[in-house]
Amino acid sequence: MLSSVFCMRLNTYGVVIGWLGIIFSFLATILLSVALGFVDEIAQQIVANSKSADITVDQVRTILVIGLSIYLALKVINLLASAMLVVGTVKERHLLLLPWLINNGVILAFAIAAHLGLWAQVISSPTPFLDALPIILFSMAVLALGWYLYYGIYSLFKQIQVTSDIQRPLIAPASQQTNSYPSYTKI
Repeated sequence: MLSSVFCMRLNTYGVVIGWLGIIFSFLATILLSVALGFVDEIAQQIVANSKSADITVDQVRTILVIGLSIYLALKVINLLASAMLVVGTVKERHLLLLPWLINNGVILAFAIAAHLGLWAQVISSPTPFLDALPIILFSMAVLALGWYLYYGIYSLFKQIQVTSDIQRPLIAPASQQTNSYPSYTKI
């Protein structure tokens, strides 16, 4: 397990990542809401700039509404998960970190699939491999950074879990006295 990420203690790192997630998710929520409000104008602009004549405004509008709505829902979930990350880090409650871990675990799984598709497309393209190498290396670096950041929060989760088990064990230790009456009956 990690003890620090980017020269920050795990608790500091958890709060920083949580607040960055809150800020960016909030801004994305506002932008996506505005985009959903102007979806008709965006669809008309896409059709006007399209080189294909078989695309209609209604088709583009439907795809935009579905895509933007799903992305908006994911950003709201990410906003809540990031807020729970901050609260869980500050209050040292490891279960409040789970929504962020699950949410970003799913995002990393989709990112791996997308990067594998990108690599397959770049390798199979007619361009020389040396020209495609920077794209592949950058993609690998982005994936490695994502996993490192995720592993940092997972290390924080495990650290908080261990310290909370020491402070508040699930099973109370057995008392030394057996067959004794409760303390309120001893006068």
